[in-house]
Amino acid sequence: MSKPPSLSRRNSLSNLLRRPASDDANRGKQLWGKVRENLQVLVPPKPTTRYRRVARPPLMLDPHSDLKLQWDLLVGALVVYTTAVVPYRVSFSIDASGFFYVFETLMDVVFTLDIMLSFRTGITSPVTGLVYYNKQHIALAYLKGWFLIDFVSTVPIATVATLVDPTLNSNALNTARVFRALKLARLLKLARIRNIAHMLAKWEEEMFVNESLLSLLKILFFVFFLAHIVACVWFYASTANPHSWAATIGLMDENHGHKQTLQYLVSLYWAIVTMSSVGYGDVVPQTKLEMAIAMFVMVIGVVMFGYVIGNITSLVDNLNASGRMQHERMTLIKEYIIVRSLPKMTAKRLLDHYEYYYRHRSVFDEDAILKNIPSILRHEVVHHVLRKFVARIDFLSEFHEGLVSDMAVAMHPFFVVKNESIFVQHEIAAHVFFLMKGSATLVKSYVNQMGETELMQLSPGVHFGEIELYHLRFGRGVRLCTAMAKTYCELTFLSRQVIATIGETWPEVLIHFEKTANRKVRLMAKRGQLDEFNTILDKKPSASSLRHRRTVDAARASPLERRDGMSLPLPAFATIPSIDGLQAIDFGSSSSDDSGDDENEDVKRVSSAFQLDTQIARIQTAIRPLVNEQKLAHQNWIVHPHDAFLINWQLTVATGIIYSTIMVPYRIGFNSDPSGQGLGVDLFVDFVFFIDIIISFRTAFYTAEHQLVYQARTITFGYLRGWFFIDIVSTVPIDTIGGLFLSTASSAKVLSSTKILRIFRIARIFKLIRLLKIGKVFGRVRDAIQLSPSSERLLKLVMIMVLFGHWNGCIFHFIMLQEEDLGLRTWCTEYFFPKNEDPGLCSNRVALGDRYLASVYWAFTTMATVGYGDIHPYRFSVSEILFTIVCLLVNSTIYAYVVSGIIEVIYNYDPSAREYSNRQNAMKDYVRESGLSARLSHNVRHHYDYLLSTMCLLPEEKIFSQLRPSLRFDLARLVASNTFLTIGLIAGMEKRYKGFVSYAMFLLKPQLVLRSERVCHSGSPGTEMYFILDGECEQLDKDNRNARVVGEGGIIEAYALLAHPDEHYRMESSVTVLTKSCELYSFAVHDFQTIASISPAISSNMSYELARSIIQDDFLRLTELQARRVAAAIEHEKKYHPVATLPLDNLPNVVLTTVKATTGDTLTMHIKQTVHKLAVQTSHAHPAE
Repeated sequence: MSKPPSLSRRNSLSNLLRRPASDDANRGKQLWGKVRENLQVLVPPKPTTRYRRVARPPLMLDPHSDLKLQWDLLVGALVVYTTAVVPYRVSFSIDASGFFYVFETLMDVVFTLDIMLSFRTGITSPVTGLVYYNKQHIALAYLKGWFLIDFVSTVPIATVATLVDPTLNSNALNTARVFRALKLARLLKLARIRNIAHMLAKWEEEMFVNESLLSLLKILFFVFFLAHIVACVWFYASTANPHSWAATIGLMDENHGHKQTLQYLVSLYWAIVTMSSVGYGDVVPQTKLEMAIAMFVMVIGVVMFGYVIGNITSLVDNLNASGRMQHERMTLIKEYIIVRSLPKMTAKRLLDHYEYYYRHRSVFDEDAILKNIPSILRHEVVHHVLRKFVARIDFLSEFHEGLVSDMAVAMHPFFVVKNESIFVQHEIAAHVFFLMKGSATLVKSYVNQMGETELMQLSPGVHFGEIELYHLRFGRGVRLCTAMAKTYCELTFLSRQVIATIGETWPEVLIHFEKTANRKVRLMAKRGQLDEFNTILDKKPSASSLRHRRTVDAARASPLERRDGMSLPLPAFATIPSIDGLQAIDFGSSSSDDSGDDENEDVKRVSSAFQLDTQIARIQTAIRPLVNEQKLAHQNWIVHPHDAFLINWQLTVATGIIYSTIMVPYRIGFNSDPSGQGLGVDLFVDFVFFIDIIISFRTAFYTAEHQLVYQARTITFGYLRGWFFIDIVSTVPIDTIGGLFLSTASSAKVLSSTKILRIFRIARIFKLIRLLKIGKVFGRVRDAIQLSPSSERLLKLVMIMVLFGHWNGCIFHFIMLQEEDLGLRTWCTEYFFPKNEDPGLCSNRVALGDRYLASVYWAFTTMATVGYGDIHPYRFSVSEILFTIVCLLVNSTIYAYVVSGIIEVIYNYDPSAREYSNRQNAMKDYVRESGLSARLSHNVRHHYDYLLSTMCLLPEEKIFSQLRPSLRFDLARLVASNTFLTIGLIAGMEKRYKGFVSYAMFLLKPQLVLRSERVCHSGSPGTEMYFILDGECEQLDKDNRNARVVGEGGIIEAYALLAHPDEHYRMESSVTVLTKSCELYSFAVHDFQTIASISPAISSNMSYELARSIIQDDFLRLTELQARRVAAAIEHEKKYHPVATLPLDNLPNVVLTTVKATTGDTLTMHIKQTVHKLAVQTSHAHPAE
């Protein structure tokens, strides 16, 4: 009989335990292995519990059903009504009658039914999440919970008391304390407000509502509800004492037409004035109870107002969360433009790119959100959000959905316009492109050839650019050809590093790119030769020849004793080029020994790189035909959107709009018709608006595809369908036209009696519609003057506060005029004539300027929550008190928004300066806490000052990573023009391989070393090299025998980047600063390896340049191994890239090559013939040997 498996495992485990301990290590391993095998036997697994969804029994309600949700909505609406009405009825002793009595009785029936349904509604288990319908459990849970409150707040206690004792009449009930207590019991209905919170929570789970909008509505509801409760309590307290605040100001008198309305509005007015910390002082507590209530309300008001100020800005901004995030992203770009002082055209290209980018990609932190959800769900979300990308790219349809989602998330969209290059021949190749819309072509230019050869047509859905990355022969990271857009194109790109990261998980994508690269090379080779050079240099420099060439610049070494003017001369390649010449090919980068005799005399006359750049720039300027869109528009009598005239005109229109927003409310609110100069200004503004309508019919515009529309018919129809109606309605002077019909005295008398004149004046309000265009107009003006985003936000906040104060003052005065027409006393008479019982019309006795100043003064004191109390609404004016209540609620919110917005603006006014200050403070705190010596503290502080002053403190690298490569390369040249491009080697590399500096600027580290301090020390690990930017240093070899002075442009320890890791290279020299300070850039070995991963050709050429600098510098002696490595670097570059080492041999070739590289072969025919003739003549004059 065989033993069960579990018993055999236990026996084997026991045998192992009883085995003698011969080897402790092996025994421990075996013991753990047996324990792991028998883990389920020793610790039995927990049995799996399965839950089954319970079917709903008859006459029971599912809490998640639509019927229950609709019922909850009905109950919630009734709760809102109860919340508002019950405190009012209890405090003001107003019973329901008529319709409201029937309605509230039915409401009590609904609440009773809700109690009954609560006993028949299933309960959701907090453990399983399933609904169960155990009647006993449901009843017990409800009885222990909300039943008592629901029952007490639902039963009409007053009605029951009347039914129990019918002898009680209404007067006795109103005077008895017992009945007052019964009425107070009705306040328990307020407990049903918890149903609203429950309903909102349930609704938020069912629907993805705007959280900010919902929060803002909650705040407004809470503020008004709290003010309503406070108002009811405040008036209820006044009924307990005949000398209360209400009796003092006369609200208890019976001679008021709207007594109850006035009582409630004045109570609500006091509650809001107190909670908003305004405190006019017209309504004040008179009894001890009222004082206690007032102090309690003040405490509540402080908390509430602080909460509103702290949240209102973020809530208002988050009403459109994506818009706010996009605004923040674009604000960062604008700040970067200002920090880097970019030209207007480059700034516009940058803003256009990011506006397109954020229209097609999420502005939220998409990666952080997607990383925290399951992979299957992540794939579904990505396919839904980026379905346009996935559908437009044929490449993505071939692979697994996981690969598709990984690549789609990493893609960066961009656009190019017609005839714009996507990438250019000879620039760095570090990206693969995917064409989603439009058509493009691949073209290639050759040496001594004016035209361009078309290699391939590109249609939507294809990908290209992978040849230079993944082909076995051409995948060295340099573009073989130029990609030119034939139409407007929409594309995305992936960087080489991202593809490598994805390829670690999905190697099939790398295989795919390799296959397509090979296939495209075969197709393109049929149309044109992909190799630009037919010869490959086989001449290999030997180590002895290297040592011989190292003696050429022996004069570079200097003794330890320093003399004036002594410095380390620059190598030939280190000549600092002009910025204008960066797009030309490096003509003099070679220092080959045998190149001098074969050079053309014309080239010899160009004695320097700067002169040659100047000559080629002169040719380029003369022959480069640019498509002048402005001239094209002007030929058709159309205004171009970038014309200086249009910018100035838009500024004039913006001034007219601002004038209208100020004067139109003033003329309506103060019943002031223009006359004299005011009439002339109004007519001039109307004339400006009419001219603006005419100009709008003749103004070109750009389409979504960035194509200029200058056809008059298209512009006209577009304007008629757009802003024309708003412009014409806001421009036509309706009041002036209406006044033309009032020429006769009789008609004027009739119209005056019917107040039609005032209606015509109110019609001026239509002019404010032009405010809808202020954003568009201001945007153009802002882009023209490059206004700081913080200054723009501050200006907007100040304008909001000023305009709201002005408008509120005008409305406040307008209400006063309406009250005067009814013969009532107003705030104006209370302020200007407080002791006069019948002063007459205030508008007739007080000057217009004084009334305007008083109105606006009241508006600002109310908005700023100051409330001096000298001007306040008349206590018996319903309209003035009602407007004040609305004004307090709205203006307090606006004031809170402005205050918190200004705090944010001040904090973010200069993000770069703020980040600079934060880092400086952190450094100082570290130095202070570390207890460094005075010398170390001094050195650290100066280096940190220099570091922070030379680097951009905004996230520049992230900004660059999202740019399309061509824009990235152009922007990097502008940014690095005064820093990195002053280094000869970096400038030469950038001239030869456009885009190099866009990566190097994030890898080179700035350093500042003070006098007598060491830059490097011999014997230290050779992990970095140095470029001297400014200053002079003393360099000693490792034996301290030879010394020299190294000056601006010098290179230190260049061999560190060429050394193999197994060599464990140590620095061969010690460098000490001689001048007051020395500015350097360090370049680490691992950063050089990063360049190699981006573009192997770039690292190869840089190794070649470093090897050349080592050869030309004989200060340090090379070992045999080091000499072989230097020779190998030179040979490798000459073998695979001869253009980097051979000079151009005559002036025609220089001209042809430079023109093709800088203009894209756009020469006119007669220029081509002239250059070709020059080439023929030169070839006859200097025949090839």
